[in-house]
Amino acid sequence: MDFKKILFKTSSIDVEKALPDALIFINKDGKIQWVNDIAAEIFETSKMHLMTSKISDFIENAMNLISNAVIMNKPVISKLLDKEFYYDMTVREIDEGYVLDFRETVQHSVKTQEEPDVSVINREKNNFLLKLSNDLKSPIQSIVGFSQAMSDGLGGAMTEQQEKYVRIINKNSVELMYFIGKLLELSQTESVLKQPEKKTADALALVQSVVKYNEQLYKDKDVRITVKQEENYKKTITTDHVILKNILQDLFEVILKSVDMGEIIITLSTPDDSEVEQRGLKEGSYTKFSIASSALLLSDNDLECMFDPYRIVDTTNRKNVLRAMVLASVKNLVQSLNGIVWVESQILKSTSFNVIIPEG
Repeated sequence: MDFKKILFKTSSIDVEKALPDALIFINKDGKIQWVNDIAAEIFETSKMHLMTSKISDFIENAMNLISNAVIMNKPVISKLLDKEFYYDMTVREIDEGYVLDFRETVQHSVKTQEEPDVSVINREKNNFLLKLSNDLKSPIQSIVGFSQAMSDGLGGAMTEQQEKYVRIINKNSVELMYFIGKLLELSQTESVLKQPEKKTADALALVQSVVKYNEQLYKDKDVRITVKQEENYKKTITTDHVILKNILQDLFEVILKSVDMGEIIITLSTPDDSEVEQRGLKEGSYTKFSIASSALLLSDNDLECMFDPYRIVDTTNRKNVLRAMVLASVKNLVQSLNGIVWVESQILKSTSFNVIIPEG
């Protein structure tokens, strides 16, 4: 592979001006393929050693920084592992991988270095995903539609084996569509949310509308639904009823996707002052929604990172990343209403998701 040709086709890096800088070419997995002499100097090792290593062996959070630099199309600040040296890193993505240009920043001590604004980076990435939502959904929707049409016989007769494969394609594409939808929903809730549009709403009616919406699903699963409200509970609340319905719907889905039978009990109540204080909320009037299932039994291990999809992927609970994405969205929506959400699980008894939000 001719690395000089690769370097000279990187339009975002002026190679002639970059020659005094450290230049590194890596593949898509982060494996270093080529370096110049300056790179060996700043990393204080030999070129041979560099070319048997990965960029993450030398730069903190390397692949995430590279991804951010590509998305934002501007240099990012990188830091050497175990050393207080910082460099402006310009990244150019090409078919073969990435070309990295390191230029020492004016300020490189940990005390004076301005850290990149993580919140801005996350918002940019979320907006990037949302802008590509149609590009992500359209191909999957086509697969779902055409595979369903083939299963219905619109494409002509198929063999038994072909029908089996088409059903598998349809099932997996439907699941992928749901996953992408929840990923985009999480990105939406992590972006700058509009101010809640507060209106007076009947809380019981909101709950019953969510139950009605899921009627076919819980009946197919032989799940019974009970809605209760405590005697001292005030029926009407002033809140954003659209956001509240999304919260209840997501929590309902989390339980319904995890159980095949049993009872789900939804309780509306007014939390007492001690519970409000215990949850770190200010004094005021609140409504509490509890959605409990005796069929959903969770261990302490299941509860780990339950609302944090970014951490759960690095744990033994990785299989629950979709549930964590949904619950992270719920948490963001509840916080937009100045409320709090948590889960409680009693071994061999039940699991309940609880939400407390202000009434006005």
